Amino acid sequence: MTWRHIARRDGTLTLGARSVKLLLGTLVTVVLLAGYIYPIAGTEPFTTARFPGFVVSALTTLVPFVGVLTSYGAIVGDRESGAIRLSLSLPLSRRGLVVGKTVGRASLVVGALLGSLLVAGALVVYPFGELAPLPFLGFLALAALFGMAWSGLGIAVSLAAATRRRALVLGMGLVFLFVIVWGSASEALALGLEAAGIIDSQLPGTLQFVLGLTPGRVFERATTGLITPGTAVEGPWYLGGWVALGLLVLWAVVPLGLAYRRFEGSDLA
Repeated sequence: MTWRHIARRDGTLTLGARSVKLLLGTLVTVVLLAGYIYPIAGTEPFTTARFPGFVVSALTTLVPFVGVLTSYGAIVGDRESGAIRLSLSLPLSRRGLVVGKTVGRASLVVGALLGSLLVAGALVVYPFGELAPLPFLGFLALAALFGMAWSGLGIAVSLAAATRRRALVLGMGLVFLFVIVWGSASEALALGLEAAGIIDSQLPGTLQFVLGLTPGRVFERATTGLITPGTAVEGPWYLGGWVALGLLVLWAVVPLGLAYRRFEGSDLA
């Protein structure tokens, strides 16, 4: 038994669930719809290099829900049912189990995301658009990393929680905080500081950096700074696209790593 067997089996079983099909179908539909209406609602020239700027906001809203909801039960579900002890009684380590579950769940989200973006790119190009292969491939890599980050957060809460209900609450709490609350709180803070006369009209760079540490914000900054032609992230160097790319990599790795360290030493009885 290897992590590959776990990934293949877990991915197949997860994809068979109606709720997962609905989540992935919604993601695919939104991306395809964006590719269809971009040549109608966007501004010329219509290219696959500018399309990322059109679709990125939809992805920062939808991918977190899909990533967490498809992943939060991966480990804790087996833990509740006792199946995890049976799996670990086989020649399989805890690390192999976690790697297999992570690959199985992330491949569903990333596969649906990349497949729909490729078709959406074709809709942008045909019949009057222009293909810009390198920027579009770069955006596909960023989108895959963003999908992995949120699938990883879903696996992380599954490793850290003792029950599916706690994992769901924790996972949706992260989505609620980073996707719904964070932006409004940042705007309210800026307005409050401006009203108090502490700032003129823009937050200091260091505060912008701290408030922009969420996965969605760094994904947007990386897209703006590295992909979309003619645009750049204003402010000091640490607000730029390459730093945002490094932060996105950290979001894909660090939470999962920390949760695994807790899971590795925990009692599964």
